[in-house]
Amino acid sequence: MNRINVNEKYRMYSTFSAFEKGLYQNHIYDFLKRLNIEYPGFSKWYKRLFVGKNELQNGREIIICEKDYRIAGVAILKSTEGEKKICTLRVAAPFQRQGIGKELMEMSFEWLQEDKPLITMHKSKQHEFAALLEYYGFVLEQTQWNYYNIFSTELSYNGILPEKKIFFNKIEIKDIDNWYKSFIMSGNNNIKEFLEECIEKWYQREQKRRREILTY
Repeated sequence: MNRINVNEKYRMYSTFSAFEKGLYQNHIYDFLKRLNIEYPGFSKWYKRLFVGKNELQNGREIIICEKDYRIAGVAILKSTEGEKKICTLRVAAPFQRQGIGKELMEMSFEWLQEDKPLITMHKSKQHEFAALLEYYGFVLEQTQWNYYNIFSTELSYNGILPEKKIFFNKIEIKDIDNWYKSFIMSGNNNIKEFLEECIEKWYQREQKRRREILTY
């Protein structure tokens, strides 16, 4: 199912040689690593896609578009008995609006054997994909607040996300417990102020995390 167009080459990760898989696993992550900003658990999720010596889990596939000798776009797919999903779809900024997203979509439909798979995205990316989603008739079925990260909104097309219990998302319960003890010891028992303090601490931590990702 690999394809070579006039200017782009589309390849399936599963068709790579063992040597290529070793190289591309890292190259793909480097291409996508900024997703750690939108999804704090992305790095761990990406690692769990692979088993053994750089082999993908069953029911997973990655489509890579290369142009000008570098990765221009990536789609990560999931096909199980209960779910057909485009987990990740990204096209590098210099190569957007050149038909690469559409080609990745077409190949995803072919591999998934489904032309209306589930796809979710951070609300900040909605404008980038609006034309593509409209072209293929994708339907927004769910808007989830604070799903992957506090203060973020996830949009779900052609399906809904499973229920997820979240309490300040990436603020560890241990930290909250320590903050609460300090807060009470200070003589303050206003729960609203405590919640505001938790949010402020989370915000400071999140800003630091984002700076570290962007300078990596």
